[in-house]
Order: sequence, then C-alpha cells, then structure tokens
Amino acid sequence: MVMVAGRSTQPLGVMVKHPALRIIVAIAIGVAITMAMAYASHVAWRNHAEIVSHVLLWPNTLLQTLVPLNNVNTTEHPVYEATPVNIVAYLASYPIGAVVYSMAAYFLLFRRKGQP
Repeated sequence: MVMVAGRSTQPLGVMVKHPALRIIVAIAIGVAITMAMAYASHVAWRNHAEIVSHVLLWPNTLLQTLVPLNNVNTTEHPVYEATPVNIVAYLASYPIGAVVYSMAAYFLLFRRKGQP
C-alpha cells in the first residue's frame, strides 16, 4: 500500500472490508445522491427548466406518470386535479431513488477483482 501524506491511495472499495460497513457506505452514498438530485431538481424548477427538473428527479416523474389524474373541467379545456395518491407517489420517489442509487454505488465501488 502506498501512503501519501498519511492517506491511502487505494480506492474506497478496497479499503472497506467488512460486508456490513460496505452496505452502510453504499446506503450513505445513495442517500447523498438522492438528496443532491432533489436539490438540483428544485434549482432547475426555480429557473424554469422543467424538463431538466423532471429528468433529475426521475423516480418522481416515473411514479407520477403511473397515477391517474382527475379532469375537473371540460374535455376541450382540461384542468387536472391531484389526489392523495399523488402525494404518496411523491413521498415514495425518494426511497426508491435512494435504493437505486445505493445499489449502483454498492456494485460500482465493491465489485470483485477481475471484473471490468
């Protein structure tokens, strides 16, 4: 192991040996990425970049497309009203994002040697 100014030059996946610690590190990374994407999505929305906002917060976009909306106006001039299911879908999008990003972090950081 090479030491540079008291720090290891090995990647994080090599330094973390205990399986439970690997899972905790991956979950922390997944939650951090989810929070960063949510904040970036909020900033994009505030700057009128709605498409970028939808892409950054993709779990919410995915779940909201699955929830039907109620048209409270005519078919010529539709006005859609959200339901409590939309709130549940919004709240569920954060754990879904954290799980997906945590799994990606785990597999990218802690893959076995010899694998690409």
